[in-house]
Amino acid sequence: MANHETEAVVLKIFDHGESDKIITFFTSGFGKITAIAKGAKRSKKRFVGKLELFNHLHIVFADNRYSSLVRVDEAEIINPFPALRSDYQRFVCSTLASELVLNWTAEHDQDENLFHLLTWTHGQLTKNAPQATLLLFQLHLFTLLGYHLHLSSCCQCRVAVDSSRNFSFFSPKNGLLCSPCAALAPEKSSGGLPLSLGTIRLLEKARQLTVDKWPRLHFSKQSLNETMALFQGHNDFLLQRNILSWKELRAL
Repeated sequence: MANHETEAVVLKIFDHGESDKIITFFTSGFGKITAIAKGAKRSKKRFVGKLELFNHLHIVFADNRYSSLVRVDEAEIINPFPALRSDYQRFVCSTLASELVLNWTAEHDQDENLFHLLTWTHGQLTKNAPQATLLLFQLHLFTLLGYHLHLSSCCQCRVAVDSSRNFSFFSPKNGLLCSPCAALAPEKSSGGLPLSLGTIRLLEKARQLTVDKWPRLHFSKQSLNETMALFQGHNDFLLQRNILSWKELRAL
């Protein structure tokens, strides 16, 4: 069996048998992998305090010729992000980021940009407004996945976004429709999500800024609510499944 080393973030973990753990990582070098950690529940040296949700690690793992389940042999902590487990709101936002990566990625589909976005997000969630940070993560995630949201103009008539018309987001269009076009669209039966001009402009500005400047952005309560509803509905539409952590986040 070949041995590999890579940086990794813990996305999901559960017990297996009396002494083992099954962990899903998102790694910088190999994308999403699922591993078994033999004896991890009894380990007092190799894995103690390391195989925890959100931890940023350096791991050594071995392939299994008979299974897609690899074996993790070593793990060293790079950043444990303790604040993500001690504050419930930050915990929910980090859990949602992990759940999105779990659902949007395939095994062994490497994406170093996504790995860096995830570690950046966990770091920002420890110190900045958690809900706004999570929504900025989601905005950039859509772009990395190839779903660049069309928010600068109406997808149908191409009229630019301004205060003279109302705009709504339609998931089948992956973007906005102005009110006259929305009234004529076949998708109107599935409904659109009205967005205020302030929310649309905020999201467009966020997309134009580099991530180091994102903490400067301020989401009003209205923009937070509209953006959460937008991303929750669009994820459900694209994935054709519910992301469970959205419900917890919306309840906060």
